[in-house]
Amino acid sequence: MQDLAALRFPDHHDEVLRALNEIGNPKLAEHIPKDRRSALVYAGVKVPVRRALGKKGFSFYDQSEQKTLTIWHDLFMHSTNGDVLFCAMDFLRFRVPKHVPKDLWPHIRDWITRIENWAHADELSWIYSYVLEAHFDHVYPDLLEWNEQADLWPKRVSIVSLIHYTGKNAVFLPPDVVLPMVRRCMEDHRYYMQKATGWVLREMHRAYPEEIESFLTEHLGAIGADALSRSVEKMHKEERQRWREARVKAQTT
Repeated sequence: MQDLAALRFPDHHDEVLRALNEIGNPKLAEHIPKDRRSALVYAGVKVPVRRALGKKGFSFYDQSEQKTLTIWHDLFMHSTNGDVLFCAMDFLRFRVPKHVPKDLWPHIRDWITRIENWAHADELSWIYSYVLEAHFDHVYPDLLEWNEQADLWPKRVSIVSLIHYTGKNAVFLPPDVVLPMVRRCMEDHRYYMQKATGWVLREMHRAYPEEIESFLTEHLGAIGADALSRSVEKMHKEERQRWREARVKAQTT
């Protein structure tokens, strides 16, 4: 869908891109697409520097928030620069933890179609998680649909969006909502799916240790080595080893 010719707000795209290039690092810009296996180009701006730029704002920030979001939507859906996409997500990152408008989801649901690397996927999942918490009935059916797809990035986003990020306040959904979606991903042995599956289980374990250990025990024959390692990485060394040995036994009997 990326197509600069389709931009409705090319002048604003030029403004954002110019600002990014002024603070970008050409060597980093060359490295990022290779590291993330991304087909996009980048300005090579480190995350804290880019977010500081976002907080400073752009010329179109003097318009209504709805109009500003419309502009960012246009840039997100059509830019060929990955850092422009990040700037669009930064605009929401500063807002959604505090307030999620009821009409936000229809505006950003289709952003999933632009995702082609893990960094954009995880940033968008972070935003989606807050929209999900605020408007579960609107967002969850779409996540469930993506969860059942074969495409890597919608499938990954469907479960990563179930957790805010990490730590004691990351979990906001009960196991009976999260675990069926995780179960559908366990036997997907693509690297980025395994890492996402393990990460969700690890974070859920903080809030629901008994339920998650019971789930792991039941599905040790299906879970991949990478997913299990991520799931148990915060446990004591002896516990991690016990789970690894139990998985080997479950998959050989």
